[in-house]
Amino acid sequence: MPFKHKQYNSITISGTYYDSDALQKLCKEKLNNNSVAEWEIAFYSFIEEWLNESPEVEVKTSGSTGIPKKIKVSKSAMLQSALNTIGFFALKPGQKALLCLPCEYIAGKMMVVRAFAGQLNLIPVPVSGSPLSNLNTPVDFAALTPLQMSNELSKDQSRLNLLRTVILGGSPVSPDLKAKLQHEPVNVWETYGMTETLSHIALRPVNGSNAEVFFTPFDGIGITKDQRSCLVINAPFISEDPFVTNDLVEINDKGKFRIKGRYDNIINTGGIKVSPEDVESCISHLIDQPFYISSVPDPVLGQKLVLVMEKTPDDKRTFLEKIKSVLPPHHAPRKIVERKLHLTETGKIKRVD
Repeated sequence: MPFKHKQYNSITISGTYYDSDALQKLCKEKLNNNSVAEWEIAFYSFIEEWLNESPEVEVKTSGSTGIPKKIKVSKSAMLQSALNTIGFFALKPGQKALLCLPCEYIAGKMMVVRAFAGQLNLIPVPVSGSPLSNLNTPVDFAALTPLQMSNELSKDQSRLNLLRTVILGGSPVSPDLKAKLQHEPVNVWETYGMTETLSHIALRPVNGSNAEVFFTPFDGIGITKDQRSCLVINAPFISEDPFVTNDLVEINDKGKFRIKGRYDNIINTGGIKVSPEDVESCISHLIDQPFYISSVPDPVLGQKLVLVMEKTPDDKRTFLEKIKSVLPPHHAPRKIVERKLHLTETGKIKRVD
């Protein structure tokens, strides 16, 4: 689909409508002002990039599975992705959309494109771990990371009343966060996607009576598994070639899928292949701090499972036995590794072997 540049070159920001000329003037003023915050620079820089004649946009990957890099993506494909989301949630012109994600990355850029494509009223706020502290008006649609949502739940939960529908992406929604969201008034959805697929290509409801573990792909998105049982995505509006992922999946008879872990994270311990993500999901309710499952070399097993966390419990043995009691045989970590954990800019834990 050709990119119809002139059709999507106006936007409403915080209640003020800007046509193309006014928008370019606003961007120039903001970007020439030395007192403008970094998050605003990224925001207005992307708007300038969206309005220029190039058919492509440069995007940074998150670096969660390797070194962050920059890639070129098609504006027409971004537009189609935005229209998919607008249609799925039945967003209407004039409805308010919260922008609280950095516009250096695809998630932030796509919120801006949705505002262009759907004639939404975009409400930008400073990028922070607690974005709702800067929000003073109800919004119809928002995209947050799970970390941002967790932070909001640990503070003034009444501010969640400002949100009607939220999509969570950038990292998986933990069982603990899912449990905390069950009785909140906001409709919460988890997204599945990556930079290369222009944000999400599938969604699943996290709370309410329709909550489920399987993701539903958008119309026009095809999914299959390769010989490793990893997800293969066919998205013709983005690329003629399929996207081959390292995400281990189960696909049900309704064409929905659930994530079981990462192929490149699989640990072979004594001939048994263990998905660390599966183990993490099973034990997350027992651990009240960030952690992940990894491995260390072992002369007998080849690899030995370990639990990596920042603060070791006083009684390690009892703690490990408690973890072992909820796991299948040979899936329990044998020791605890105490280490400072680091997050990507999108809130994912960086796994260090």
